[in-house]
Amino acid sequence: LLARNHGYVYYEGDCFGGFKNPYIPVDVEDPSLAQVNQRPLKGEGLEKRKEALGKFMKEFNSFRKGDYDKAVFEEYYGLMCDDIKRERGRIGGDWAIAAAIMTRDLRDLIRSKLGPDLVFVVLDMELEDQVERIRKRHQGDERVVKSMKELYALCDPAGKDEENVLDVKVTPDMSPEDVTKKIIDMLIM
Repeated sequence: LLARNHGYVYYEGDCFGGFKNPYIPVDVEDPSLAQVNQRPLKGEGLEKRKEALGKFMKEFNSFRKGDYDKAVFEEYYGLMCDDIKRERGRIGGDWAIAAAIMTRDLRDLIRSKLGPDLVFVVLDMELEDQVERIRKRHQGDERVVKSMKELYALCDPAGKDEENVLDVKVTPDMSPEDVTKKIIDMLIM
């Protein structure tokens, strides 16, 4: 909605790891789920990205258990940052990058790579409310719900001392448009 209604360039972070075009059309009903329809990428850097993703996915299971090799995550997110910097330099504009950055360490890494103008939007929602949204979004698929509950427990909330972080409290009564308005209001404060 930041792209559709406010002119931001929308970059879907999951497409980076899926080796697909990260520029999802803004007029689709659910842009983050529309990534399955994106064209695959090819060319320079693809093999390096595949190698980094392979290591990342293996290490992700360790992350779920609370013990992981941060260097593997740093390599993967570092490559994503390089891609974003290159593309932003080519296209310009204000960007909305959709990606789950689960830890403070990773936010700090990405901030160091993308610079001081970067603003993280951390959506903060009670677990029970998030479960209901996930259930609706994924047609009641309990495997997705279980996976998201596990990840919820591993996510670091926005730190009070973190620079350029918007901690957006999301309640069940808020529509996606309400959340977007709250983000825009917080950005212009």
